[in-house]
Amino acid sequence: MDKVGFDDTDYSVVVKDKAPPPNSWRWEIYRAGRLNPIGQSRVLFHTMAAANRAGKAALKELLSQLDA
Repeated sequence: MDKVGFDDTDYSVVVKDKAPPPNSWRWEIYRAGRLNPIGQSRVLFHTMAAANRAGKAALKELLSQLDA
C-alpha cells in the first residue's frame, strides 16, 4: 500500500444512536474529508461506552493494517 499521505490522526471513531433500545448504539470509522464512514459495526451495542470501546479496537486494527 502506498503510505504517502497516510496519517493515523485522519481517522476517528464516531458512536451513533441508530435503533430503538435495548441495543441502540453503533460505531462508525470516518476518515477526514469523507462524508461516509469507511467502516461500521455489524452489530448494535447496549451502551454507548461498549460501542466506543469496540470502535476504538476496530480503528486500532484498521490502522495496524494500513501501517503494515
